[in-house]
Amino acid sequence: MTEEMRLPSGLCAVISQDCDIRQLPDIEPYVLVCPLTEVEDKTYKEAADGMSVRYFAYPAVEDREHMQLAADGRMIQSIEKTALLSPHVKKIECPLTAPKRAEFRAWLGRRLGRDAFPDEVVRQVVNPIEQAVKRAREKDVENVFSCVIWAGLRWTPGKPYCSLVLLTDPALRAQHGVESAQLELMLGRLRKALNHFVGKAGSDYSVVANTHDATEVPASVLLEHYELALDLDAVTF
Repeated sequence: MTEEMRLPSGLCAVISQDCDIRQLPDIEPYVLVCPLTEVEDKTYKEAADGMSVRYFAYPAVEDREHMQLAADGRMIQSIEKTALLSPHVKKIECPLTAPKRAEFRAWLGRRLGRDAFPDEVVRQVVNPIEQAVKRAREKDVENVFSCVIWAGLRWTPGKPYCSLVLLTDPALRAQHGVESAQLELMLGRLRKALNHFVGKAGSDYSVVANTHDATEVPASVLLEHYELALDLDAVTF
């Protein structure tokens, strides 16, 4: 960790990999840092519960015990490694335990990998969706999934309702002879499978699935949904 007084809390965490930190500056001249931001109770609790993709709840830091600090994933940036040698920078031992370091690494991976969902949502929503899609594809005798080119999930912290959107390509529908009735049949199978696997996971959430024509879908729908990397047996997206 480093202390830099231009930040409101005066703290940020070095989050580069150990090998990059130890490498000589002529080979690896920069390190990544993540500011530690003081946050309100609600934000800290969401982060501590693994419900935030932007903040990671940090334990108490010496001389800052009165602050509720969270690593702010919105402001990750690189600085010159030699800047850490400045006499104006105070190094502080990282307070994270080994299990918390593992959680922090996983959180950073999700943040940098653009995975928008915390572990709870992955377990209760994303994994059941993957199982439901697999089940629906096994019964897809009409080859409808070959027309699906994008899948997205809308999840809002604190809300039990999730939206799954599948975009279909009209050109692929014409190529495979998929009519509206066949699309509705597939959607019915998918919804039934979603109810089964979401319920099986004991989820606190419910998932509603819908399809849209990729050439007509409103931009607002796409902006509300995060892309899911599902095996749709279609073109790469």
